[in-house]
Amino acid sequence: MILMLACLIAAAIVGFAAHQGGTCGVLAVRRWVERRDARLLTGFVVASGAATLVCLPLAWALGRGDALPGSTMLGAPLALGAVLLGIGAVVNGACLVGSLWRLGNGEVHLLGLPAGIVAGDMLGQALGWRTAVPASRFARPDAAGLLLVAAGALLLVLAWRRLHRQGPEAARLAAIMAAMGGAGSLLFVALPGWTWVDVVTAQADALAHGTVAGAGAALGATLATLAGTLASGWMMGQLRLRWQGRAAAARSMAGGALMMLGVGLIPGGNDALLLGAAPAGAISAAAAFVIMNLTILVLAAAPRRRAAPPARH
Repeated sequence: MILMLACLIAAAIVGFAAHQGGTCGVLAVRRWVERRDARLLTGFVVASGAATLVCLPLAWALGRGDALPGSTMLGAPLALGAVLLGIGAVVNGACLVGSLWRLGNGEVHLLGLPAGIVAGDMLGQALGWRTAVPASRFARPDAAGLLLVAAGALLLVLAWRRLHRQGPEAARLAAIMAAMGGAGSLLFVALPGWTWVDVVTAQADALAHGTVAGAGAALGATLATLAGTLASGWMMGQLRLRWQGRAAAARSMAGGALMMLGVGLIPGGNDALLLGAAPAGAISAAAAFVIMNLTILVLAAAPRRRAAPPARH
Protein backbone atom coordinates (compact mmCIF):
# COMPACT_ATOMS: atom_id res chain seq x y z
CA MET A 1 0.00 0.00 0.00
CA ILE A 2 2.81 2.41 0.91
CA LEU A 3 4.67 1.59 -2.30
CA MET A 4 1.52 2.10 -4.38
CA LEU A 5 0.91 5.47 -2.73
CA ALA A 6 4.52 6.43 -3.48
CA CYS A 7 3.99 5.42 -7.13
CA LEU A 8 0.86 7.56 -7.44
CA ILE A 9 2.64 10.56 -5.91
CA ALA A 10 5.63 9.98 -8.21
CA ALA A 11 3.33 9.78 -11.23
CA ALA A 12 1.68 13.07 -10.31
CA ILE A 13 5.15 14.62 -9.91
CA VAL A 14 6.14 13.39 -13.38
CA GLY A 15 3.04 14.94 -14.95
CA PHE A 16 3.39 18.16 -12.99
CA ALA A 17 7.11 18.49 -13.77
CA ALA A 18 6.63 17.64 -17.45
CA HIS A 19 4.23 20.57 -17.78
CA GLN A 20 6.18 22.96 -15.57
CA GLY A 21 9.34 22.36 -17.58
CA GLY A 22 7.70 22.39 -20.99
CA THR A 23 9.35 18.99 -21.36
CA CYS A 24 9.35 17.94 -25.00
CA GLY A 25 12.07 16.65 -27.28
CA VAL A 26 10.66 18.49 -30.29
CA LEU A 27 10.49 21.77 -28.39
CA ALA A 28 13.98 21.30 -26.93
CA VAL A 29 15.56 20.70 -30.34
CA ARG A 30 13.65 23.55 -32.00
CA ARG A 31 14.76 25.97 -29.29
CA TRP A 32 18.35 25.01 -29.98
CA VAL A 33 17.94 25.26 -33.77
CA GLU A 34 16.13 28.59 -33.69
CA ARG A 35 17.79 30.33 -30.73
CA ARG A 36 20.75 28.16 -29.77
CA ASP A 37 18.99 27.73 -26.42
CA ALA A 38 20.23 24.42 -25.00
CA ARG A 39 18.67 24.76 -21.55
CA LEU A 40 15.91 22.20 -22.09
CA LEU A 41 18.35 19.77 -23.71
CA THR A 42 20.58 20.19 -20.67
CA GLY A 43 17.49 19.59 -18.54
CA PHE A 44 17.16 16.16 -20.13
CA VAL A 45 20.70 15.41 -18.94
CA VAL A 46 19.69 16.48 -15.42
CA ALA A 47 16.64 14.19 -15.56
CA SER A 48 18.69 11.25 -16.79
CA GLY A 49 21.35 11.79 -14.12
CA ALA A 50 18.72 11.94 -11.36
CA ALA A 51 17.04 8.82 -12.74
CA THR A 52 20.34 6.95 -12.74
CA LEU A 53 20.87 7.82 -9.07
CA VAL A 54 17.47 6.30 -8.23
CA CYS A 55 17.12 3.37 -10.63
CA LEU A 56 19.74 0.80 -9.66
CA PRO A 57 19.88 1.48 -5.89
CA LEU A 58 16.08 1.29 -5.65
CA ALA A 59 15.89 -1.88 -7.77
CA TRP A 60 18.55 -3.51 -5.60
CA ALA A 61 16.82 -2.42 -2.38
CA LEU A 62 13.42 -3.74 -3.52
CA GLY A 63 14.87 -6.93 -4.99
CA ARG A 64 13.62 -6.04 -8.47
CA GLY A 65 16.88 -6.07 -10.37
CA ASP A 66 15.68 -8.99 -12.52
CA ALA A 67 12.92 -6.77 -13.94
CA LEU A 68 15.35 -4.11 -15.19
CA PRO A 69 15.67 -3.91 -18.99
CA GLY A 70 18.96 -4.88 -20.54
CA SER A 71 20.56 -3.52 -23.68
CA THR A 72 19.21 -4.76 -27.02
CA MET A 73 21.30 -5.20 -30.17
CA LEU A 74 22.78 -2.07 -31.71
CA GLY A 75 21.82 -2.28 -35.36
CA ALA A 76 19.42 -1.33 -38.13
CA PRO A 77 16.17 -2.21 -36.26
CA LEU A 78 17.14 0.01 -33.33
CA ALA A 79 18.15 2.87 -35.63
CA LEU A 80 14.94 2.54 -37.66
CA GLY A 81 12.85 2.52 -34.49
CA ALA A 82 14.56 5.66 -33.18
CA VAL A 83 14.15 7.45 -36.53
CA LEU A 84 10.45 6.54 -36.61
CA LEU A 85 10.10 7.79 -33.04
CA GLY A 86 11.65 11.11 -34.06
CA ILE A 87 9.57 11.45 -37.25
CA GLY A 88 6.38 10.59 -35.36
CA ALA A 89 7.16 13.21 -32.71
CA VAL A 90 7.61 15.89 -35.39
CA VAL A 91 4.40 14.86 -37.19
CA ASN A 92 2.50 14.92 -33.91
CA GLY A 93 4.13 18.20 -32.92
CA ALA A 94 5.37 16.70 -29.65
CA CYS A 95 7.09 13.58 -28.35
CA LEU A 96 5.29 11.25 -25.94
CA VAL A 97 6.33 13.28 -22.88
CA GLY A 98 5.62 16.52 -24.73
CA SER A 99 2.12 15.35 -25.54
CA LEU A 100 1.48 15.04 -21.81
CA TRP A 101 2.69 18.62 -21.34
CA ARG A 102 0.45 19.92 -24.13
CA LEU A 103 -2.57 18.08 -22.77
CA GLY A 104 -1.99 20.13 -19.63
CA ASN A 105 -2.59 23.19 -21.79
CA GLY A 106 -5.94 21.77 -22.89
CA GLU A 107 -4.97 20.79 -26.46
CA VAL A 108 -7.74 18.23 -26.85
CA HIS A 109 -6.88 17.35 -30.46
CA LEU A 110 -4.01 15.34 -28.95
CA LEU A 111 -6.62 12.82 -27.83
CA GLY A 112 -6.18 11.44 -31.34
CA LEU A 113 -2.77 10.18 -30.21
CA PRO A 114 -4.06 7.06 -28.36
CA ALA A 115 -5.88 5.94 -31.50
CA GLY A 116 -2.63 6.29 -33.42
CA ILE A 117 -0.77 4.34 -30.74
CA VAL A 118 -3.26 1.47 -31.05
CA ALA A 119 -3.04 1.52 -34.86
CA GLY A 120 0.76 1.55 -34.76
CA ASP A 121 0.81 -1.28 -32.24
CA MET A 122 -1.45 -3.43 -34.42
CA LEU A 123 0.62 -2.71 -37.53
CA GLY A 124 3.85 -3.43 -35.66
CA GLN A 125 2.50 -6.78 -34.50
CA ALA A 126 1.40 -7.65 -38.04
CA LEU A 127 4.88 -6.78 -39.37
CA GLY A 128 6.59 -8.67 -36.56
CA TRP A 129 8.36 -5.49 -35.46
CA ARG A 130 9.05 -6.56 -31.91
CA THR A 131 12.38 -6.65 -30.13
CA ALA A 132 12.95 -8.93 -27.15
CA VAL A 133 14.55 -7.27 -24.14
CA PRO A 134 17.31 -9.27 -22.45
CA ALA A 135 17.97 -9.32 -18.72
CA SER A 136 19.93 -6.42 -17.31
CA ARG A 137 23.65 -6.73 -16.74
CA PHE A 138 23.11 -4.72 -13.53
CA ALA A 139 20.44 -6.84 -11.84
CA ARG A 140 22.69 -7.36 -8.81
CA PRO A 141 24.93 -4.87 -7.00
CA ASP A 142 28.52 -4.96 -8.22
CA ALA A 143 31.39 -2.61 -8.99
CA ALA A 144 30.16 -1.89 -12.53
CA GLY A 145 26.70 -0.98 -11.26
CA LEU A 146 28.10 1.31 -8.59
CA LEU A 147 30.29 2.94 -11.24
CA LEU A 148 27.19 3.56 -13.36
CA VAL A 149 25.43 5.20 -10.40
CA ALA A 150 28.51 7.36 -9.80
CA ALA A 151 28.53 8.36 -13.48
CA GLY A 152 24.88 9.38 -13.16
CA ALA A 153 25.75 11.51 -10.13
CA LEU A 154 28.57 13.20 -12.03
CA LEU A 155 26.30 13.83 -15.02
CA LEU A 156 23.67 15.33 -12.73
CA VAL A 157 26.16 17.64 -11.00
CA LEU A 158 27.71 18.90 -14.24
CA ALA A 159 24.36 19.58 -15.96
CA TRP A 160 22.90 21.07 -12.75
CA ARG A 161 25.82 23.51 -12.41
CA ARG A 162 25.58 24.48 -16.08
CA LEU A 163 21.93 25.42 -15.70
CA HIS A 164 22.47 27.24 -12.41
CA ARG A 165 25.05 29.47 -14.08
CA GLN A 166 22.38 30.61 -16.56
CA GLY A 167 20.10 32.37 -14.11
CA PRO A 168 17.06 31.71 -11.88
CA GLU A 169 14.80 30.42 -14.66
CA ALA A 170 17.37 27.83 -15.73
CA ALA A 171 18.00 26.89 -12.09
CA ARG A 172 14.28 26.30 -11.65
CA LEU A 173 14.30 24.10 -14.74
CA ALA A 174 17.13 22.04 -13.22
CA ALA A 175 15.07 21.38 -10.06
CA ILE A 176 11.99 20.47 -12.11
CA MET A 177 13.87 18.05 -14.36
CA ALA A 178 15.65 16.45 -11.41
CA ALA A 179 12.28 15.84 -9.74
CA MET A 180 10.89 14.34 -12.95
CA GLY A 181 13.93 12.10 -13.38
CA GLY A 182 13.87 10.75 -9.84
CA ALA A 183 10.10 10.24 -9.74
CA GLY A 184 9.99 8.70 -13.20
CA SER A 185 12.75 6.23 -12.39
CA LEU A 186 10.94 5.21 -9.21
CA LEU A 187 7.91 4.38 -11.33
CA PHE A 188 9.87 2.34 -13.86
CA VAL A 189 11.38 0.24 -11.07
CA ALA A 190 8.35 -0.14 -8.81
CA LEU A 191 5.58 -0.17 -11.42
CA PRO A 192 6.71 -1.37 -14.88
CA GLY A 193 4.18 -0.74 -17.63
CA TRP A 194 2.87 2.52 -16.15
CA THR A 195 3.28 4.77 -19.21
CA TRP A 196 0.22 5.64 -21.21
CA VAL A 197 1.65 3.78 -24.23
CA ASP A 198 1.66 0.63 -22.10
CA VAL A 199 -1.79 1.30 -20.64
CA VAL A 200 -3.43 2.21 -23.97
CA THR A 201 -2.07 -0.90 -25.70
CA ALA A 202 -3.07 -3.11 -22.74
CA GLN A 203 -6.63 -1.76 -22.82
CA ALA A 204 -6.84 -2.18 -26.60
CA ASP A 205 -5.51 -5.75 -26.38
CA ALA A 206 -8.05 -6.62 -23.69
CA LEU A 207 -10.91 -5.23 -25.78
CA ALA A 208 -9.67 -7.15 -28.82
CA HIS A 209 -10.01 -10.36 -26.80
CA GLY A 210 -13.50 -9.46 -25.61
CA THR A 211 -12.52 -8.39 -22.11
CA VAL A 212 -11.84 -5.13 -20.34
CA ALA A 213 -8.54 -4.53 -18.58
CA GLY A 214 -9.02 -3.75 -14.94
CA ALA A 215 -8.39 -0.36 -13.37
CA GLY A 216 -5.07 -1.55 -11.98
CA ALA A 217 -2.04 0.20 -10.57
CA ALA A 218 -0.59 1.07 -13.99
CA LEU A 219 -3.80 2.76 -15.10
CA GLY A 220 -3.94 4.63 -11.80
CA ALA A 221 -0.40 5.90 -12.30
CA THR A 222 -1.16 7.01 -15.86
CA LEU A 223 -4.22 8.92 -14.67
CA ALA A 224 -2.10 10.45 -11.90
CA THR A 225 0.38 11.79 -14.48
CA LEU A 226 -2.52 13.35 -16.37
CA ALA A 227 -3.87 14.83 -13.12
CA GLY A 228 -0.43 16.28 -12.39
CA THR A 229 -0.07 17.96 -15.76
CA LEU A 230 -3.64 19.31 -15.65
CA ALA A 231 -3.00 20.70 -12.16
CA SER A 232 0.12 22.44 -13.42
CA GLY A 233 -1.73 23.86 -16.43
CA TRP A 234 -4.47 25.19 -14.16
CA MET A 235 -1.99 26.73 -11.69
CA MET A 236 -0.10 28.45 -14.51
CA GLY A 237 -3.30 29.73 -16.12
CA GLN A 238 -2.58 27.81 -19.33
CA LEU A 239 -5.35 25.23 -19.08
CA ARG A 240 -7.83 26.31 -21.75
CA LEU A 241 -9.60 23.85 -24.01
CA ARG A 242 -8.22 24.18 -27.52
CA TRP A 243 -9.36 22.29 -30.61
CA GLN A 244 -7.12 22.89 -33.61
CA GLY A 245 -9.33 20.97 -35.99
CA ARG A 246 -9.56 17.55 -37.56
CA ALA A 247 -6.29 18.01 -39.44
CA ALA A 248 -4.40 18.43 -36.15
CA ALA A 249 -6.14 15.38 -34.69
CA ALA A 250 -5.23 13.39 -37.81
CA ARG A 251 -1.59 14.48 -37.44
CA SER A 252 -1.63 13.28 -33.84
CA MET A 253 -3.03 9.93 -34.96
CA ALA A 254 -0.40 9.60 -37.68
CA GLY A 255 2.38 10.69 -35.33
CA GLY A 256 1.20 8.22 -32.70
CA ALA A 257 1.22 5.37 -35.21
CA LEU A 258 4.76 6.21 -36.35
CA MET A 259 6.02 6.55 -32.79
CA MET A 260 4.43 3.24 -31.82
CA LEU A 261 6.09 1.48 -34.75
CA GLY A 262 9.38 2.82 -33.44
CA VAL A 263 8.57 1.82 -29.86
CA GLY A 264 8.23 -1.82 -30.90
CA LEU A 265 11.68 -1.88 -32.48
CA ILE A 266 13.64 -0.12 -29.73
CA PRO A 267 11.61 -1.05 -27.54
CA GLY A 268 10.19 1.83 -25.49
CA GLY A 269 9.15 5.44 -25.98
CA ASN A 270 11.34 8.42 -25.19
CA ASP A 271 10.00 8.49 -21.62
CA ALA A 272 11.01 4.86 -21.05
CA LEU A 273 14.39 5.47 -22.67
CA LEU A 274 15.23 8.58 -20.66
CA LEU A 275 13.84 7.62 -17.26
CA GLY A 276 13.97 3.82 -17.27
CA ALA A 277 16.16 1.88 -19.68
CA ALA A 278 19.13 4.24 -20.02
CA PRO A 279 19.44 4.77 -16.22
CA ALA A 280 19.32 0.97 -15.86
CA GLY A 281 22.45 0.79 -18.00
CA ALA A 282 20.95 -0.14 -21.38
CA ILE A 283 23.36 1.30 -23.95
CA SER A 284 20.79 0.72 -26.68
CA ALA A 285 18.35 3.05 -24.90
CA ALA A 286 20.89 5.87 -24.77
CA ALA A 287 21.74 5.32 -28.44
CA ALA A 288 18.06 5.32 -29.46
CA PHE A 289 17.42 8.53 -27.51
CA VAL A 290 20.32 10.25 -29.27
CA ILE A 291 19.21 9.04 -32.73
CA MET A 292 15.64 10.14 -32.06
CA ASN A 293 16.79 13.66 -31.18
CA LEU A 294 19.17 13.81 -34.14
CA THR A 295 16.21 12.91 -36.38
CA ILE A 296 14.18 15.74 -34.86
CA LEU A 297 17.17 18.05 -35.35
CA VAL A 298 17.45 17.21 -39.06
CA LEU A 299 13.72 17.71 -39.61
CA ALA A 300 13.64 20.94 -37.60
CA ALA A 301 16.64 22.40 -39.42
CA ALA A 302 15.42 21.50 -42.93
CA PRO A 303 12.86 24.37 -43.27
CA ARG A 304 15.49 26.88 -42.13
CA ARG A 305 17.93 25.67 -44.78
CA ARG A 306 15.27 25.96 -47.49
CA ALA A 307 14.30 29.45 -46.31
CA ALA A 308 17.90 30.71 -46.14
CA PRO A 309 18.80 33.19 -48.92
CA PRO A 310 21.29 31.93 -51.52
CA ALA A 311 24.89 32.83 -50.84
CA ARG A 312 26.29 35.72 -52.87
CA HIS A 313 29.42 35.24 -54.92
